[in-house]
Amino acid sequence: MEAQPASKNYFFGDCYKGVFSTMGTIFKKTTQPIVNEINRLKYLFRHNIFAAIISLICDPIVFAIITVFVLAVNLIDFVVLFFSMVVIDIFVFTVYFFTLCLDWTFCLLKGIVSHCPNCQKKFVLPTYICPKCGAKHTALRPSKYGIFMRKCNCGEKLPTTFFNGRQKLTAVCPSCNTVLKDGGQHIEIVIPVVGGPGAGKTCFISMAILQLEKVASKNGLSFAYSPTAYDDYEANKQSLQHGHPPIKSTDLRLKYYQFYLTPYGTKLKNLISLCDVAGEVYDDNDLIGEQIGYKNANAFLMLIDPLSIAKFRKEVESSINLSQYGASEKPLDEILSTLISTLENMRCISSRTEIKTGVAVVFTKCDIPGLKEKIGKDAIRDYLQTHADASVYDATNELCENFLIEYEEENFLNTLKSKFKNIQFFTCSALGHVANGSAFVSDSVEDPVLWVIDKASASIDLREKWGKKL
Repeated sequence: MEAQPASKNYFFGDCYKGVFSTMGTIFKKTTQPIVNEINRLKYLFRHNIFAAIISLICDPIVFAIITVFVLAVNLIDFVVLFFSMVVIDIFVFTVYFFTLCLDWTFCLLKGIVSHCPNCQKKFVLPTYICPKCGAKHTALRPSKYGIFMRKCNCGEKLPTTFFNGRQKLTAVCPSCNTVLKDGGQHIEIVIPVVGGPGAGKTCFISMAILQLEKVASKNGLSFAYSPTAYDDYEANKQSLQHGHPPIKSTDLRLKYYQFYLTPYGTKLKNLISLCDVAGEVYDDNDLIGEQIGYKNANAFLMLIDPLSIAKFRKEVESSINLSQYGASEKPLDEILSTLISTLENMRCISSRTEIKTGVAVVFTKCDIPGLKEKIGKDAIRDYLQTHADASVYDATNELCENFLIEYEEENFLNTLKSKFKNIQFFTCSALGHVANGSAFVSDSVEDPVLWVIDKASASIDLREKWGKKL
């Protein structure tokens, strides 16, 4: 542990100095008669050697008795102090070890972790700021500086665990000093939204959050949006409600849109981060390599713009105005290959290693004429009528996979299924219709977000929604 701006606890420093000082004082006082006798003999030998010889002949027994008595007293004092110190040390270090393990286990079992929305780094213990002097405590946990409380150099006492209030202090990122939420006491789930330019990532994120606010209570969750200094949610929300699509993201670093989802009856919050980035990042290996949030991601939302599938785009281009839907032309397999290679490099895994991070593959823009009959609600309804044992999600998987095969994206599908362990397809429409001045109304946009959150969070269980435990 690096040096902290705090004084060491008594039992981890001054305690030993005090014990050894006391033992030294006792030894010095109890041996003083022996020292006095030796000094008396020295004096006699210098001034009256005859008297010194007589004293050596007559006094050895008395001198020996005094010496043995003094040494015995010192030995008893040493034994008593030594065993007292051992007992106290065992007790103190047991309490220290137990408290440290309890705090660490609590964080581990609850999944408490923080992700910096600025530098994207992940950590369990933030840096805490002393409220009195502003000193930075980089390791505020049970230690030699204090088990339950730490005394800052300014005299302020700081709690060292979540159990006695550490989360009430201001917490900042250890790397870039960005102020963090909740003093670091939350479960943070980071979900990058993956897709090429024009795939509708910003629209999807904004409408998903807007819809989650409405449906959270139906799923036993409380919702609270938590803005950062970097997001545009409120502006996007206003635009969407007035029938205007939000401005396309030009951010070349992941932008975190954060909100809380907390199961009823619990106190520990889930801080969800949906992360947006400009699709152009996938054209530059250096830029995508800077998004370390991918390395620490708990799940991914991969958006598929049906119009980015060349064969389907060619099929419908004569019947719809492609510009109204903001067609993405970035091939699906290129986006997927870039994501996979980025994860392999960041996580130091081989090309043969399966990635266990859950992926919701979301077909967006399903308000495009004809899609409902192919992969949307109409198609799902027809499928379930002929497959009585299938669930809605089984039907969606089957229909979406068949769609990809039909429109010659089998390579994309095979790569996706071979590389990622947990996949679920979804279909939705973030806007509901092309821009015509009326408010946009999303359709099923919240489902893929809830699926990846349920997969990633130990405290959120939506089995009633899915019909099974994920």
